[in-house]
Amino acid sequence: MRTKSITIGFLSFIFVLVLSGCSWLTDFYIQNLTGTKKIIKINYSYPISKAIDNESGSFGFNYENGILSPRSFYKIKNPKSLEKIEVRDSSIVVELYPNSTTKIYNSHNGSWRYKIKSVEIDGTIFYPAELQNKSRYIRNDYVYKIQ
Repeated sequence: MRTKSITIGFLSFIFVLVLSGCSWLTDFYIQNLTGTKKIIKINYSYPISKAIDNESGSFGFNYENGILSPRSFYKIKNPKSLEKIEVRDSSIVVELYPNSTTKIYNSHNGSWRYKIKSVEIDGTIFYPAELQNKSRYIRNDYVYKIQ
């Protein structure tokens, strides 16, 4: 009986140890369901000027025409990239095309909620908690819809 409890305890410890090291992708998308272009300003909680060079994948702002699910978006081999209208020390402004989907942030374990200070869409400011609440959670990704 004692050997069995030690074995179960040891296996439980290994299981918890393995799971604590797991990391999963939690990308943040915005879908523009309207027929007009939308100006989006992403304000970061840290200076991004150097991070753009080091973490280019997180600042690529890939997009596709059409309202795509994260899974469909992920399957695209060569997504288009939105032009950055303005880049400042801790913010980037992009223009999102009508009826399109863009990946705003490529993150792990929901870290986009801590790295993005706010997102401004046509002058309306949204903070991460609000974006998370208003977004649709699909698998491990968050999708905010502009309607």
